[in-house]
Amino acid sequence: MSLAAPRYAFAAPFETPPASPIRSLMPYAMKPGNISVAGGYPAQELFDVEGLTAASNQVVARLGACLQYSNIDGQASLRTELARLTAERGLVCDPDTELAVTGGSQQALALVSRVMLQPGDHAIIESPAFPNSVQALRYTGATVHTVPSGPDGVDVDALDEMAARIKPKIVCVVASFSNPCGATISRQRRLRLLELAVKHQFLIVEDDPYGELRFAGDMVPPIAALAEGEARHWAVYISTMSKTMAPALRIGWIVAPAEVRRRCVGAKAADDMASSAWIQEVVAQYLADGRYAQHVPRIQAAYGARCDAMAQSLNQSLAGRIVFNKPEGGMFFWARLNGDIDATRLLPYAIEQGVVYVPGKVFYADPAQADLYAMRMSFATMNESQIAEGMTRLGRALDACEANAPVSISLAA
Repeated sequence: MSLAAPRYAFAAPFETPPASPIRSLMPYAMKPGNISVAGGYPAQELFDVEGLTAASNQVVARLGACLQYSNIDGQASLRTELARLTAERGLVCDPDTELAVTGGSQQALALVSRVMLQPGDHAIIESPAFPNSVQALRYTGATVHTVPSGPDGVDVDALDEMAARIKPKIVCVVASFSNPCGATISRQRRLRLLELAVKHQFLIVEDDPYGELRFAGDMVPPIAALAEGEARHWAVYISTMSKTMAPALRIGWIVAPAEVRRRCVGAKAADDMASSAWIQEVVAQYLADGRYAQHVPRIQAAYGARCDAMAQSLNQSLAGRIVFNKPEGGMFFWARLNGDIDATRLLPYAIEQGVVYVPGKVFYADPAQADLYAMRMSFATMNESQIAEGMTRLGRALDACEANAPVSISLAA
């Protein structure tokens, strides 16, 4: 006799999310011989293994002091170093009252969403956007709305109109080299966002995983760094070491008004008690030794060369068939097919030719708004010759798709 499954009283927002279309492409992306411009991973060969090993060895020499629980808001040594790094970006903060260490920037966004939002509240995020960011907002039970974003970032006029109607508590943006668009919000538009935050009394949350990966143009300070007077109370800054040092460290941080920070630390206590003291001390040592300052220019130069290679290869292999905006930093091109073939229809042909990208539609929280002809391509993990070959393969795939040739690859809709 079998027992009936229990009827759990689950909270409405905690529905199982759909399987990630990006992850479903990973078997093809990892297949030997294929060229993947699909993932959002940093380049593994650029990790500073030597520098991290040296920092780790110094921490191992005092390991006994690093095996206990950490402070929930992070090791004092790391908070001090992160506050210094953040100040170099233009945002001065108090490491004891405004900054806290998190398990990557994703946890930081989840924490601030949880302490600010509940069912019945409203949040706004740019569209297209990273799906996991949308999910962090939705898991609170709040209603998530989207405003258009493009080559210059979020549409501030559309945001102004929407905020007046729905009174959001949070507005989330990636202001520098966004995922997926690669867009950077100008200084003027950042100031306008701060004006709207004060006007409509919403918390502007800037997620900045890519800001230090600038290889062209002039640096624009974080939104919170531009905040003066009352505006500083409505600005939160989030960043991470995942794209510059290594994702496996799972080190991010949040800079927020003291009360928001205090509540986020309380929420983190319910999540994981604290991030690893051992890993935090390694990161703090790495920063204190100056290795981070030496490392970042190296990856900036490498990504800049790969970005140039992708732009040149797209112009050579798909001239007149695809349009794109070349980013000044980050990891991504947001490109759009010109003809009648959409990005989802093309994808099986591309995989058959040995190149993998992500159709742009997966980055739209509202499927009705999706640009079916858009695609996201990352230049981070492939070298220049691989990028050139990948774009050649993509051109061949488009030829085959336009000819309606048979294709052996079958993908779920």
